[in-house]
Amino acid sequence: MDLVAGVRKEGSRGGRDAFKWEDVKDDQHRENYLGHSLMAPVGRWQKNKDLSWYAKGDTATDAATARAEEIRRIKEAEQDALSEALGFPVQPRLRDSQLAGQKEVEKALKETAEGDEDEEGGKG
Repeated sequence: MDLVAGVRKEGSRGGRDAFKWEDVKDDQHRENYLGHSLMAPVGRWQKNKDLSWYAKGDTATDAATARAEEIRRIKEAEQDALSEALGFPVQPRLRDSQLAGQKEVEKALKETAEGDEDEEGGKG
């Protein structure tokens, strides 16, 4: 008896064109399909949820950048403290809050300078 020579099962075995995730939602054995929880979510808790949150890496890079920036600031502060303890001159550094304040001051000065120029031009 030759099993290879003849076709053991007749008919369609379900190809890609016949498969739909919508059918899996209604299937009694939906748990048997790999990826059923992402591709065919069923239930109230899945509505309007980002089920592939783990695959997005943007927030991880932001966290890594923030951590690197924090480490850089700590090292600068340690270097300043060591320089001061050894009697060397400490380099003045602007912090982000001071930098933002300085930008605001410069912006205000420009606005007042422009306002003064407008008043002088109107008088004369």
